[in-house]
Amino acid sequence: MAVYKLQLEEFNTAEYELIAIHTTIEVSKLAFLLNQKLNTRFQYIHPIDKTEKKEKGCFERYFFEDEKNEILWNLLENKSIIKNGNNQDSLFEQIDQTMYLIPEYKKVDYILKIDADEDFFDMDTILTAISSINTISTSYKMEKNKIKTTSNLIF
Repeated sequence: MAVYKLQLEEFNTAEYELIAIHTTIEVSKLAFLLNQKLNTRFQYIHPIDKTEKKEKGCFERYFFEDEKNEILWNLLENKSIIKNGNNQDSLFEQIDQTMYLIPEYKKVDYILKIDADEDFFDMDTILTAISSINTISTSYKMEKNKIKTTSNLIF
């Protein structure tokens, strides 16, 4: 009987692009503003749970499926605050920790993941539209080859 081994790289065949977004607004407000500028219809979908060193982080997720152009859009939080020290009578203060969906980009607040070949959409047009939102400090295309935790982007 033959034994077949699957490599992780075989699952990473989907074409996608990542856009980093720096802003202080809430994810729901960002989804609303992106809907206006990009002509999308982001809707809240189940959050992404990530466990690291016995700590559990929860990352908000908004999703839009453009069936006409066969593009999947995911708006993801990159930061999750983990509350520590449940006992208020303890000697130590409560210390909050931050968990990152993509730790290589710790300064990024939100990630826009676009699942489609770049030939089907214009990245420059999308970046220009996102940059036109007043409450966004900056946005740019993320370099996928710098990301070691690509498994966090599979859902």
